[in-house]
Amino acid sequence: MADQSPPLTWSVDVTSSQAPPQSKYKVPAVVERSLDGSGEFIQYSGELGDPSTAGANFYRRWDGARTDRLNEAHWAGALGQTIDSNLAMDLPTLRNRCVHEYHNNAIVQGLVETHSADIVGPEGPSLEVLSDDDRFNSAFESRWREWTEICDHNSELHLDDILRLWVRSVWHSGAWLGQETTDDTDSPFPATMRLHDVHINRLDTPWHMHGDRMVAFGVRRTRSGRPLQYYVRKPECFGPHQYDSGEFEMLPPEAVFHGYIRTESHQGAGFPLLAAALPAIAQLRDYDQSVLDAAQLAADKSGWFVNKDLTGEKFEPEDAKTMETTHRRMSSRAAPPGWEYVNTDATHPTAQYVEHRRERLAELGRAAAVPLMLIRLDSSDHNYSSARFDHQGYCWHIKWWQSWLKKSVLNRTARSLARVLSLAGDIGRLPRGLKFQWNWTPPPQGDPVKERSAERMGLQNRTLTFAAACRAQNLQEEDVIRSWARTFKRLKDAGFTREEAMQFLNSGPSRSGSGSRAPNDARPGNNPANRPQSETAKR
Repeated sequence: MADQSPPLTWSVDVTSSQAPPQSKYKVPAVVERSLDGSGEFIQYSGELGDPSTAGANFYRRWDGARTDRLNEAHWAGALGQTIDSNLAMDLPTLRNRCVHEYHNNAIVQGLVETHSADIVGPEGPSLEVLSDDDRFNSAFESRWREWTEICDHNSELHLDDILRLWVRSVWHSGAWLGQETTDDTDSPFPATMRLHDVHINRLDTPWHMHGDRMVAFGVRRTRSGRPLQYYVRKPECFGPHQYDSGEFEMLPPEAVFHGYIRTESHQGAGFPLLAAALPAIAQLRDYDQSVLDAAQLAADKSGWFVNKDLTGEKFEPEDAKTMETTHRRMSSRAAPPGWEYVNTDATHPTAQYVEHRRERLAELGRAAAVPLMLIRLDSSDHNYSSARFDHQGYCWHIKWWQSWLKKSVLNRTARSLARVLSLAGDIGRLPRGLKFQWNWTPPPQGDPVKERSAERMGLQNRTLTFAAACRAQNLQEEDVIRSWARTFKRLKDAGFTREEAMQFLNSGPSRSGSGSRAPNDARPGNNPANRPQSETAKR
């Protein structure tokens, strides 16, 4: 006997009496989220039945995932696409707009220049070679200093100039591009290795490779994302202009320096750091221009004749030109009898103009942790503690940039140069365990006395070595020692005895006198030598 049971039906009942009414969504009893993540619901019917007469309440766990008529326009661009698919359409526009703002907005240009100068420093990083071969260390450090002055392929830039140029490129173009080349001049330097800065816009996909699935943004990659080949345009020059010749140069990854900030996995190109701040930059410029126009209009005492009598005399628009008299910076308009003169009130800038502008300016540097006082180059509204706190966070971010440059550019360049010099027989064989220590000039401190006091405490407590203290100031320990030795020798040559010279070198500025006060760490009670010690410690 056939089974006469009713067809199988199923439902979801998520009704809860504790949920507020405004968080409910009335849907049919049988619901399921669509797999594409759109948040729509699918109603099953037919073989599974049609329980449309029943009702169920569906509650969202996250309010941020809710879509309604009030927020659907705001989240219209949240489509869940990969960053590369978005950059394929928007990257040229973002670069053009960021470059435009960099060259036409003094605040944006100053922000980028300040950040690049703080990262690279006035003379770039110095190298300290660490290995068991002291002769090799000294020889390669000397050669490195020579090479940084002639490293540019066109003999125009020093290494610190190239590094600053690449930091700027990350801000307005999203990436840097460089090439390891060979010097074609008769330079007496034993290594022919050079660096050539290449404009990032020249990295592009050849027109006949747009159908190749493994080529994107001018780079051929493996399925896992490892670069295999770079395609660089070879433009033709016509005076100051360049035009596309359609030819490309294919470069191996070993000869290319390509750096950009990755924010997602499998990201194939970088976007400008200024990209997220472009709306704020444009709104600020437009707002400033509108405020200036309103202020100039009021400052010129501009006014209008208004006919408040609807039955009064009328005139045609073409008569307006004959009724206007132009003065040096303002205009007076005459009108038929019976018209009333109305003056413009001077209400701009408003009282909140400066505060509003400060809050919007802070958005410009947030991507690189640049505080507002450095964007405006003004700390008049900060006390010492708040300014120091802002600067400390900025310095940590500066260290991240320096570490990035060290790992992606400096270590690789130094190893390549050492290999070339070793093959040329200039510095001997490469020692085992070769390491490079890069020292950067730190940004200036707000209170050098406190910084030096902290340094002296570290030296006294033996938690800071003399070499580390020198590296923190981008100085070499050997150079500092040689400098003190030269000073000591000159004192003796000037007639000082050994004891007098030592006393002169060990003496510090006098702290006696009116208004003087010793720092906390320099007071007798805080000096480790003056503290009570046990008998074991004394021995």
